[in-house]
Amino acid sequence: MKILIVAGPFVSLREPYNGGTEAFIVEHANELVRLGHTVDVIAKDADEKNLFQVIEFAESPLSMKDNSYRPCTEERGQQHYQSLQYGAFDVSSYDVIHYNSYIPEIYAIGALFKTPGVLTLHLPPTERFILMYKFFIKHAPVVPIGISGRMSEQWGTFLGRDVEVILNGIPIERWKLNTRNAEGYLLWSGRIAKEKNVEAAIQLANHLQKPLKIVGAIFDEAYFRDYVLPQLNERIEYISHVTQQQLSKIVAGASAFLATATWEEPFGLSTVEMLASGLPIVGFNTAIPPELRDKKVSIAVDSHDWRDLIEPLAIAKNAEPEACRAFAASFDLAKSTAAYVKVYERIAKKPKK
Repeated sequence: MKILIVAGPFVSLREPYNGGTEAFIVEHANELVRLGHTVDVIAKDADEKNLFQVIEFAESPLSMKDNSYRPCTEERGQQHYQSLQYGAFDVSSYDVIHYNSYIPEIYAIGALFKTPGVLTLHLPPTERFILMYKFFIKHAPVVPIGISGRMSEQWGTFLGRDVEVILNGIPIERWKLNTRNAEGYLLWSGRIAKEKNVEAAIQLANHLQKPLKIVGAIFDEAYFRDYVLPQLNERIEYISHVTQQQLSKIVAGASAFLATATWEEPFGLSTVEMLASGLPIVGFNTAIPPELRDKKVSIAVDSHDWRDLIEPLAIAKNAEPEACRAFAASFDLAKSTAAYVKVYERIAKKPKK
């Protein structure tokens, strides 16, 4: 099949990834190519090692800044210009279009196309995305897909229809299985923002007098300045944003991974990556979806109180690396991609209206 995957014309697919969506797009596209499909991805750029072709939309040589009629910065103006180029792009040769974008203009234009599509719902419903996706699904021949049971349930309520579930996956073999390091440091990884709640991990580490390494891009500068930076010291360390290979090396010295987000994680690729590396997970129910929970290797508590993680952390200390990896194997990339291919084949058989 010939498949077009839409990330966004100003979305970079280079490591370190901006988030789980970018990681999913890259790994899924590469796996599709390995299966013999032709895959193009609309994005700003990607690492040269990838197997798929990147379709780039250029910025305008003219200024896109507007201080009067529709005030916007040069950057935002160029983003609008690039997004609208999708309307001039010929999609007729593709069997399926797979949407993974958060850009309104993409969906406004995509609603005009008759090529069958898949829309992966990577984020929980918000007012903006509900309106955007309801409009798109009403006008385009597209099938929505939830990346976890709770995403399917939440979106099904707002879309007024059943939403299929295809759980995310990772290339398990790429994550090195580490030997047991029960006395190692605690590890937290994710974007630095209030809803990710790295504060809870810091409070837990301070209470236990254990080292903590914090990894991730700073999305909220004020939050980092006020709630994270003042607590950094020789024991509480911020490492910044890293590639998957760099993260794998950091994981090797850890004893457990802390998942402390107070918002409902749609899936949690980082949780699977840590488990694949042999590292047990301890965290809040909001941070660990039901599919990723296990009483021994991925323990979730119905709480947002860091104190409630003390006992589960003691249990996780006994988790064997092999058991962690065995649980992670349920979320292998090949399984996820195969499920998407079945959907592609099903919708591609339907005649175009």
